[in-house]
Amino acid sequence: MTPKPWSYSALEDFKNCPRAFYEKKVAKSVVETKGEATLWGEHVHKQFEDFLRDGVALPADLQMHEPFLLRLLNAPGTLGVEEKIALNIRGEPCGFFDDDVWYRGVIDAKKVHGSHALLIDHKTGKHHTKFGQLKLFALHTFTAHPEVETVRCEYYWTQTLTKNGQGYDRSQVPALWREFLPDLRQYAQAFKTDTWQPRQSGLCRGWCPVTDCEFWSPKRKRA
Repeated sequence: MTPKPWSYSALEDFKNCPRAFYEKKVAKSVVETKGEATLWGEHVHKQFEDFLRDGVALPADLQMHEPFLLRLLNAPGTLGVEEKIALNIRGEPCGFFDDDVWYRGVIDAKKVHGSHALLIDHKTGKHHTKFGQLKLFALHTFTAHPEVETVRCEYYWTQTLTKNGQGYDRSQVPALWREFLPDLRQYAQAFKTDTWQPRQSGLCRGWCPVTDCEFWSPKRKRA
């Protein structure tokens, strides 16, 4: 079986439980419903996109983010908003739906100014320091923009109006790719052998939609 194009979230989903990934993304035997948190995240991203791209005013409940977005708009460089990015198996930029697409992602905001790029990912969930998604954005930017030598990647946390992130330079590209290779090899092997082992976790307690898995159990009722 040919591996499906992957994204950071898809690879994380596979790592969490290959069986659940298979049922959701390959066999498509189950459908995940969008919860309130997901719907809210989509709403925020759309409002930020409209503000940055078209100058549409933010709704009242999001106006506290206007100073951050204005600083981004006024920063030097060429702005990209909700940019769909893709690489083929050779690590070359390609179209999002090309036949040879291998990796896909979406950069919420990007500013390229000379040899430097600033990449922003808007986050509406809980604060964390997992920067794998940002590293993939940096890898694509180095490939798509040969003039770029340094990249600053940041999460913008809408709950706290704070940022965190990391900077990378072009010399780090091989090392950054090596961080993903072990997981990508397991991902490809699962498709090759059509083997999708379940992996037990807290998600098995009523959160996973694969209800016929041997590890699944219903959510505990609150007293």
